[in-house]
Amino acid sequence: MKIINKRDDKMELELKKSKRGYHITYSRISSYYLLIIFLLLFLAIPSVHAIGVTPGRTSLDYKPGEEHEIIFSVLNNEKKDMQVVLMVGGELNASVSLFSDSLISFNSNEESKQLRYKIKMPEEIVNEPGLHKAEIIALEIPNINEKGTIVGATTAVVHQLFVYVPCPGKCIETGLEVLDAESNNTAVFIVPVINRGKLGIGEARALIDIYDSSNDKISSLETDYLPVPVGSRTELSARWNVTVSPGDYLAKVSVFYDGETLNFEKIFEIGEETLSIESIFANNFRLGEIAQLEILVQNRKNKELENVFANLMIFNKESQVMADLKSAQEDINALSRKTLTIYWDTVGVEEGEYNGKLMIVYGKTSKDRNLILKVSKDSLDIFGVGYAIQPKGRGGTNITSILVIIIILLIIVNVSWMIYFKLKGRKA
Repeated sequence: MKIINKRDDKMELELKKSKRGYHITYSRISSYYLLIIFLLLFLAIPSVHAIGVTPGRTSLDYKPGEEHEIIFSVLNNEKKDMQVVLMVGGELNASVSLFSDSLISFNSNEESKQLRYKIKMPEEIVNEPGLHKAEIIALEIPNINEKGTIVGATTAVVHQLFVYVPCPGKCIETGLEVLDAESNNTAVFIVPVINRGKLGIGEARALIDIYDSSNDKISSLETDYLPVPVGSRTELSARWNVTVSPGDYLAKVSVFYDGETLNFEKIFEIGEETLSIESIFANNFRLGEIAQLEILVQNRKNKELENVFANLMIFNKESQVMADLKSAQEDINALSRKTLTIYWDTVGVEEGEYNGKLMIVYGKTSKDRNLILKVSKDSLDIFGVGYAIQPKGRGGTNITSILVIIIILLIIVNVSWMIYFKLKGRKA
């Protein structure tokens, strides 16, 4: 008996009967296998926005009347002809002046344009002290018609300017990061404290109360006690033996520092994570150039996640923030993957090891990872998410490599079966 798939002229399956039973011979490799291979390769290619910006954020301390000239770059990732319009927004927009025209053009051979703007600090900032912002928005547009109307706006990216007005006394910026929050595990709660005041803090500690969905308190944690010098960042930590069922929980945090208290709340997950960090790509890293970091994340839930973004903070030897990088916001469909792209301008960065913090933020929740970044002249290794980032050709592991290996193995297995059945058929 012969069975032939006539809809696929590149595949023939033949079922023959012999004294030893039935066997199948392959005359050609199925085009379906080739289709699967191309689909897997396509899915392995990370999506990249046509436009990018670096650095994503610049931070300054407030001094009345002081002027700063700030340089940033808009990136032409797809190396195409395009136009980009620049807009200034945020609370401090009146204090910002662009040195370039608001409309800039890219040729296909231009990878980036370096731009400048000036901020003159106002003599007074309302509602000081604290954080005050301005934004430079770069919006890609396909074209402008004869009437000067913008038609079909596409991707927008933002360069942020953070201006910190110091407290006359003691003032902190803080948050909460929860690591390894799984049932029957030990979760680590980290409360980073940044001293934004003019005086050092002799001792800071935090109390973390944990509540379930019924608003019943189920546990209380107390962190260690640590000093926080002026302008520096200190991490307070506590551990929790997780014995509760999977779900969302609320942490109410009180940070005590030299007689002052700051309270805030954060929702975190126990059990199966909503969003996971699958892999990180770094393409052709060279110190002194703009590094493109692509973070592949997976939405594990059967619902769309909106406005997801990656935030990477890199700290210098004094635990001060030397780079605060942020990706564009993305919507991630249910049970699907998305690549979040971060750009890091490494001009002026020295070789060595740096501590970092990666946060994937979605809604009121974030997926956090502590990192160690090892920077060399032509390589960037990042440890802390289960793998290292390296330039091409240096042996870094990513999902594309894994899929290629799987595909090669599948081809070898199929060819082996084809040879085996052909030889077996001849013996029959």
